[in-house]
Amino acid sequence: MRTSPRPPLWTDAFWAAVNPAVAIVGFQRTEPGWLSQPTDFIQPDFDIWYVASGRGAVRVDGAWHDFGAGDLLCLKPGSRYQRERTDDANPFQLYYTHILPFGSPDHAFNDGLAAAWPLRLSVPHRPEFLRLFVQLFEAHVTRPTPGALTVKGLALQVLDAVFDELQHSPRRRQPGTHEGLRKAKALIESAFADPLTVSDIAAASGLCASHLSALFSRQLGVSPFEYLIRVRIREARLLLARGLRVKEVAQRTGFHSQQYFCRQFRQRTGQAPTDFARQSRWRNQPPPSGRPSLPA
Repeated sequence: MRTSPRPPLWTDAFWAAVNPAVAIVGFQRTEPGWLSQPTDFIQPDFDIWYVASGRGAVRVDGAWHDFGAGDLLCLKPGSRYQRERTDDANPFQLYYTHILPFGSPDHAFNDGLAAAWPLRLSVPHRPEFLRLFVQLFEAHVTRPTPGALTVKGLALQVLDAVFDELQHSPRRRQPGTHEGLRKAKALIESAFADPLTVSDIAAASGLCASHLSALFSRQLGVSPFEYLIRVRIREARLLLARGLRVKEVAQRTGFHSQQYFCRQFRQRTGQAPTDFARQSRWRNQPPPSGRPSLPA
């Protein structure tokens, strides 16, 4: 039977068709030696991962594919997700989203886009991916209604940056991440529950505090301390969404008191922790098939 040719990408018709439907956005944090349960799940959509830190591997279509910090992975429709593992010395943390770029699983552009999209893209030169995925995660978890435009707007920004990479002509290429900044971020991501100070973070990065603060401000738009607080709040959202009590969440995320935690949480989310926990879309929502549950 003769099949119809795939419509060409990057045309006016292609751009007009982009209308992302986001099924779920999540965050996964692994521990040394972690290995997921085997499965054989056929992807119905584009499952996009951004590796925020660490290293690991995913088994897709019978083969293992290594990945590390700064990588963007895409498990495309029809691919078989089978398993994941983490690096024992440097466990990974990643954001993921299940998305249909054209709003439909049978859209004419899906096959062409899947063919042009490699399983792994290395994008450490584009630190905006981390910002976009963090914002997409936060918007999806706290969105008041399923059709919130904030989620769709951020999904469009993610796709725009990815399409830049796929065309090999990025319009907003950013400088590479400084090694000192990478070390500082790695410390914060792994030890956010410890009583870290800016001096501690600077010492781990090999830089003085003022130089480190300038790097954070230039590449991430926040101070090292603010980045630490945001990582703690992100982790707190995960724990609250799993049903943990506010007092326990405060202790497990590095806040020295429940009162201080509640104040910081409200300042950055506009909600009290108890209100967020009650309204969270994750609390009673299982992950889609083929993805691990919320990290313990």
